[in-house]
Amino acid sequence: MASLPSGTKRPWLFEAFPALEQGVPWTPLVEAPTPVQALEGLSTHLGSEVWIKRDDKTSSTYGGNKPRKLEFLLGDALSRGYKTLVTGGGIGTNHGLATAVFGRKLGFHVVLGLFGQPVTAHVRKSLLLYHAYGAEMFYMSNLLSALWRFYVAERIRRRDAYFIAGGGSSPVGVLGYVDAGLELAMQVERKELPLPKVIYLAVGSSGTLGGLVLGLRLAGLNTRVVGIQVAPRIFANPRIALRLARKALKLMRRHDHSVPELALTQADMPMEAAYYGEGYGHPTEGGRRALALMARTEGIDLDLTYTAKTLSGLLHKVRSEGVKGPTLFLNTFNSVDLSPMANRVEPGLLPEEFHRFFKGKMVE
Repeated sequence: MASLPSGTKRPWLFEAFPALEQGVPWTPLVEAPTPVQALEGLSTHLGSEVWIKRDDKTSSTYGGNKPRKLEFLLGDALSRGYKTLVTGGGIGTNHGLATAVFGRKLGFHVVLGLFGQPVTAHVRKSLLLYHAYGAEMFYMSNLLSALWRFYVAERIRRRDAYFIAGGGSSPVGVLGYVDAGLELAMQVERKELPLPKVIYLAVGSSGTLGGLVLGLRLAGLNTRVVGIQVAPRIFANPRIALRLARKALKLMRRHDHSVPELALTQADMPMEAAYYGEGYGHPTEGGRRALALMARTEGIDLDLTYTAKTLSGLLHKVRSEGVKGPTLFLNTFNSVDLSPMANRVEPGLLPEEFHRFFKGKMVE
């Protein structure tokens, strides 16, 4: 393999490419390596060998894929002396919640710009948690308004703030999943799991896909990685994933000339749109069935916006293509129960513009 860490030092990027440590800020947030395990019940049901990488367990504080990106993003913000973080997403954004959780832990003031999505129990809980973790919240009525506020208005208003792209998907944030790709390659080398034929993951802002592919290629693995689109095409598409991967590689090579140049193309970033459904945050029947199947066979929780849709895509592709595996499911959901924190907050304590989301029926 090209650049494979031994597992003695984190991040694995710094072990594989030591000169990066002098030029790339980082702060430890992730408890790594995250576990890999065979999904025996699901594999029996499907008739094909399926494994999972438990990135829902990246941190006992708050899991999922976001802490990996925030290790580099918040490290960068700390190194530059920023005190305020500004980011955003839908009203149920996992990235926004992770930023609030870890931002508070590191002493930042966190500002979240939020736009509408279907109101589920998860969304309501997230809104309460933003407040519980001290985030300042403001509402942006739709996606176009959100883009204007984030990329123009707020940058003029908050010139002293560190802005984090939605989903943490910037060249700096992508380094978190380059690191994860090296981690997975190391686990394959240690024979903790077989080399996957295909890896499936959710694609919301494209950074996880771009970073993982880049990390695997740097480690010498050509495993096919397939993204399942779970967000609007403007954010989730192979072109953006490729651009992020190339910019992350350029950033790495600027600080460490031993990082090899790679000829990545859009063919390295395949993405399936058939499992997206009506839109961002809208549950699908396939996602509901996949969520129930994972809970029944493995006792692992998924969410209807991201990971259930991803598993539904995996199930359909394996069945339709007759793949016998091994197939790997990257679980990017958070498995840490923050209900006790949410239960401390009454909806009336939120800014008034968010009260509407606690009225009427939820989407089941």
